[in-house]
Amino acid sequence: MDKLKNFHVTYLLPFAADAEAVQDRSAKRHFRHTSVMVAADERQIVRRVCSNGGIPVEILPIKKRLALFNPVSRDYKQQFMLAIFFNTQAGLSAGKALKLVIEAENGPLRQRLNHAYLILDSGGSFLEAMDALDFFDQTTLAIMEAGEKTGTLSNAINTAVEYYEARASTLKVLMATAVFTTVEVTFSILSLIGNRVAVLPAIEKQIAEDATAEKAAAIKSGIGVAYIANDCMLLISVAILVGAAVCAYGYAGGSPAFRKKVDDFILKVPAIKDIVLHGAISSSAKVAVSLIRGDVDLLAAIAIAEKSSRVPRVLNYWRSAIRRVEDGEPVSDALAQAPLENSERTLIRSHTDRAQLARAFEVISARRASMAQRAAKKFQVFSFVATLMFALVAVVIALFVALLQSEGAMSALTSR
Repeated sequence: MDKLKNFHVTYLLPFAADAEAVQDRSAKRHFRHTSVMVAADERQIVRRVCSNGGIPVEILPIKKRLALFNPVSRDYKQQFMLAIFFNTQAGLSAGKALKLVIEAENGPLRQRLNHAYLILDSGGSFLEAMDALDFFDQTTLAIMEAGEKTGTLSNAINTAVEYYEARASTLKVLMATAVFTTVEVTFSILSLIGNRVAVLPAIEKQIAEDATAEKAAAIKSGIGVAYIANDCMLLISVAILVGAAVCAYGYAGGSPAFRKKVDDFILKVPAIKDIVLHGAISSSAKVAVSLIRGDVDLLAAIAIAEKSSRVPRVLNYWRSAIRRVEDGEPVSDALAQAPLENSERTLIRSHTDRAQLARAFEVISARRASMAQRAAKKFQVFSFVATLMFALVAVVIALFVALLQSEGAMSALTSR
């Protein structure tokens, strides 16, 4: 599979095979077609075109691009899944729908889709092909897997689209805040490192060579204080970055047990716990709305909604609901549990049919999304103030070092 290449192929057929075909000016009885084809070399392309009664005109290899320089945007992922959903709504199987979407891709991303296309071509399953694409997260794949197991794959694909929509707005605020904070902390760290490895040692050297004994003792005492303050700030900075990296790893690729520890820690941090919890509840509730309105079996809908979140408290909510319903507890009571708030539990208990239950979850989703947005903005303000204070301390240390440097220079002049 690694030897396969993409080719941009222009060929003639005696009929119009698609809506984009145009009549050729030279060969009046033929239609010119363009397509991206996958093969080991040009000869395979020629044989394939000729076997379909076509005449190859031009075969151009498409240069392979590294995944790092060929990223897949969130919008593209959402539109990719939406295109699959449209095809399944037209009556196609999920595998055939995915294959058609891949065939329609004529851009640089086609190279990344080849592996999935070949899996489908060789009889592989839809989920195997989606996993091979390697640009959908585990939550999206889990939603689709649950849909396949419950016989509601088409609904699950649409649910995955809505899952992306539900997460987008909060993630934008979080990413903007994270980038701003990272840049500020990085510049502060660079300033502190500069003090530690260059400025302070230079002042010490200058004092040792030129200053009087009394002045040298006073300046060395100040330098010692500067070293301590500088090193403390440096350790705090590194600890913040390492902690953020560990939390990111725990959420992105850690084991469930490790992720639970990270989640328990994050949900104790006042500045960000509301964003994570409200956002997770909003996303999974929106998923539930889509499934319930799609007439998916209630237990199947809850099982798929469970897969839409990786936050343990939200996972436990849906798992507990399934267990309670299977034990014979009324749906209204099974779903009216923590982490829903009292007003939300009352709303859930009051429903009398599926339409009202969907409406209740819709209200909860919108409310939690709004709460997550407010929490994100508060976090942004908190992050800005904290970073500003951090940078201010770094500047004060730098000014103190500059003062010591000035005193060292003055002592050198007076000693002469």
